[in-house]
Amino acid sequence: MRHGESEANAAAVFAGQTDSPLTPKGREQAKVVARALRPVHFDRVVASTLSRTTDTAAEIAAGRGIPVETYADLREIDLGDAAGKPFDELNALPSYTSDGFTQWPGGESLDQVVARAMGVIDRLVAESPGKTICIVGHGGVTRILVSGFMGVLPKLIRVPATNTNITIVTHDERGYVVQEMFKDTHVVEIA
Repeated sequence: MRHGESEANAAAVFAGQTDSPLTPKGREQAKVVARALRPVHFDRVVASTLSRTTDTAAEIAAGRGIPVETYADLREIDLGDAAGKPFDELNALPSYTSDGFTQWPGGESLDQVVARAMGVIDRLVAESPGKTICIVGHGGVTRILVSGFMGVLPKLIRVPATNTNITIVTHDERGYVVQEMFKDTHVVEIA
């Protein structure tokens, strides 16, 4: 799932791998998604090392008796030249097309993101066969991984992905299968 609203999200700027904390609204969103997920048994709760994911994951893990595990390789994509820039400046970046980038100028390629994030996910799955793992991550990485699971990379699936949206992926003999994508029915507008 994606983290709650960060300061960068609220300001409509690209955060990338900078540590942009949750806003008060993001903290409320984390509580709302934690309540929505309360009926789901998780064997592990995992997050990137950025505070917006660890703080969201802490809400989900609260009362479950399991720690939040963190992995640097689950961090958001390195946006290079776009980091810290407003969303509306995206079109001014070199080589941008409506399909997006295969590599952010000065940052990571899609292949690099897939390699590092899948290294962690494959390891978690191998360590926990048949278990349910909640991974609190980032919008960009989730979109890239889901696009890969669905076989459309380097194009990216471009449906809206609100903060704290949930994507359900299973793993079996076929590999990774997307069951639900960017589900946000639990999201409520928080003033």
